[in-house]
Amino acid sequence: MSTLQRSCPVHGPLTTLKVLVTVTAVVSLRVAPAFPDAGSTAKHLRRSEDRLHLYQDQHRRLHKKFSESLEKLSQFCDDKGFSDAATSIRTLTSPSKTNGIEVKPLPRQVQPKLPADLPKDERDWRSQLRFLRNDYAKDLYALSRRSLRAGYPSFAYNTLREVALHNPDHRTARQLLGYKRLGDQWVTPYYARMLRSGKVWHDTFGWLPKTHVKRYTDGQRYYKRRWISTAKEAELRRSFHNAWEIRTDHYLIKTNYSLERGVELGKTLEDFHRFFHQTFASFFNTPEQMQKLFEGPLNGHGNWGPARPMKVHYYSTREEYNQRLRKKIPQIAITNGLYLTDNRTAHFFHADNPKTSADATLFHEATHQLFFESQPINRRIGEKENFWIVEGIACYMESFKRELNGFSLGDPHYIRFQAARIRYLENKYYVPLAEFASIGMMPFQSDQKNISKNYSQASGLSLFFMHYDDGRYRDALIEHLSQIYSVNTRRYPRVQSLAELTEVRFEELDRQYIEYTKKVHEAMAQNTAQGR
Repeated sequence: MSTLQRSCPVHGPLTTLKVLVTVTAVVSLRVAPAFPDAGSTAKHLRRSEDRLHLYQDQHRRLHKKFSESLEKLSQFCDDKGFSDAATSIRTLTSPSKTNGIEVKPLPRQVQPKLPADLPKDERDWRSQLRFLRNDYAKDLYALSRRSLRAGYPSFAYNTLREVALHNPDHRTARQLLGYKRLGDQWVTPYYARMLRSGKVWHDTFGWLPKTHVKRYTDGQRYYKRRWISTAKEAELRRSFHNAWEIRTDHYLIKTNYSLERGVELGKTLEDFHRFFHQTFASFFNTPEQMQKLFEGPLNGHGNWGPARPMKVHYYSTREEYNQRLRKKIPQIAITNGLYLTDNRTAHFFHADNPKTSADATLFHEATHQLFFESQPINRRIGEKENFWIVEGIACYMESFKRELNGFSLGDPHYIRFQAARIRYLENKYYVPLAEFASIGMMPFQSDQKNISKNYSQASGLSLFFMHYDDGRYRDALIEHLSQIYSVNTRRYPRVQSLAELTEVRFEELDRQYIEYTKKVHEAMAQNTAQGR
């Protein structure tokens, strides 16, 4: 038996929920690095929150010093008449959200040398800005190394992202984030392989041979070694047997809706995958592996090298989705998307729903896929206990969204988190965490009276453990997930509770969650009153 992740609408207030059912299946999954020893990891996690605050304080002091230097440079630019440059430099003084989760895009091109013929004043401020940012990045990298050795991988990786933001050509930071240098570009290993094979990436059509690009933009399509019209190709690919196949770094997407939509889906999933692996870096690497990564990435490109792509099937209509999956899942009509473990494939369909709703389902199922395929052996996750976090973390990841200058996660405005606050504050519904954690998959799913409420609580608790007190419990939660998804019973004879991993009693965690929920609610109410 194996698990199936599916999204299922539950009628009632608030929003759509995701549930699990079981099906008979054979699974063949991608091998991931071994998981850390439970005893040694618990030792790393046993520390007071004051230790994490120490590293956060060090970061604030570094940023304060950096900001003061930037302000002096901004004043120089103002004095010399470079007002636009002064404004741009001052934007860099905004502190990075080391306690939150956000990713800003990094430039692909290697930084060019400053032109030799620049006027002296302009050359001076540009040189000084580059020096200050590189020097700050150097200090941040040292801080990330120290915090990693102390056992705070989430903080270390957040700091590492900031390193690459200020010095995009910091080789180790780039490699740790999944890039390698190819000529004057920073690219992924798969991207590099495609370029070497004579292909180029087109944002509309995906990977194409260089010689095909013009003909594609002119409306022609290459199908089974001959050129045909766009309309003819669409007709031929209407059958899912002949569907388009779009390959990206980590996904193989098959769709009979359109090539363009398949490429768009691939780009969205790659953004999510990159963000996911950076956010949950310690899930995919042991403490020893992470230390080696910081010293020199494995295989020259860290844990990001070529692997068998994850499969996604995207059908042109809900009707076709239902028809193709009904034999395996009789209740398929009530789902919005699902992940099957027997053939490690996520299934979706094109719908006229608002894009945000479709993306929520996509990110939910992609989370199940990424966590489950971290191990090569089929197993039942959360069958006897701890099922809440299996679904809760997937609900939490639905809040992934594109911002103006990057991506973010955990916005308290997201409907799942609003639902959690309403369930507690207005409906007075809350299951104590010790009891909640003792519930396995079937009891959780079969409780039709409370399933909607329990999904809301699972979403709220996931937000709490990821963000409370500057991310105090984030590494403990990720370690908890690692143990739940592990197949190594010798290293993990049992899954340690969050009370054990945080060294905080369940009753105190309950109190902190309720306090956090009230505080977030009050802050949001105040922002609404002020028109923000």
